[in-house]
Amino acid sequence: MPTVGREATATTGSAVAHTAVSENVSVKSVVSTETQSKVHMENTQKMSALMSKLGTTHQQVDEYARRRTEQISEGVAATINQIVADTQNQQATLLADANVRSAAIEEEYKHKLQQCVQELDAVKAQNLSTLEKDLNFRQEMILESAKKRIDDLNEEGNRMKLGVLREAQAQTNAKIEAITEQVAHSFGCSIQKLAYTDFLAVPTDCKKNNQRFLRDIY
Repeated sequence: MPTVGREATATTGSAVAHTAVSENVSVKSVVSTETQSKVHMENTQKMSALMSKLGTTHQQVDEYARRRTEQISEGVAATINQIVADTQNQQATLLADANVRSAAIEEEYKHKLQQCVQELDAVKAQNLSTLEKDLNFRQEMILESAKKRIDDLNEEGNRMKLGVLREAQAQTNAKIEAITEQVAHSFGCSIQKLAYTDFLAVPTDCKKNNQRFLRDIY
């Protein structure tokens, strides 16, 4: 006797968006799920045996009917049909229950999957926030280092400039000192050097004595 089978297929789909925020970092993930559940049921050997027995009984009834037609009630055939119908109904009920339980398992799986994605998004957002903080800190360190180097260079440059100015001032003072001594020696008179100035105050009588000498010096 061939095997009788039943199967039912149910397909569901959904898409859920999740967003995790850690400080100023936002992570958004979309979970799209499509599930397909298939339940395939085959009658057991007992069912095959029952159907075989029913077939045999039917043959016996036909054979008995041919011998004693008037004694067989039409209700026998109706009863057999009712038994077959009841069996089919039980199969359908069992199949429907299997589909319900399968859908519940799929729903539980999707819920757990969404929870896992939310947790992963939160961890990802936190890690990205930590990375951003580290990058900002390292950037500040780089800028501070560059600023310090520039300040050190400026300070060194100012020291060098001040050294040059002091050297030039010393050379100027030495020249003035030499000129003062030379003028004093040439005129034989006192020369007054003014403080914090770059010129000499020569008495009037010295200027009158030798103006040409002063022109040659200057």
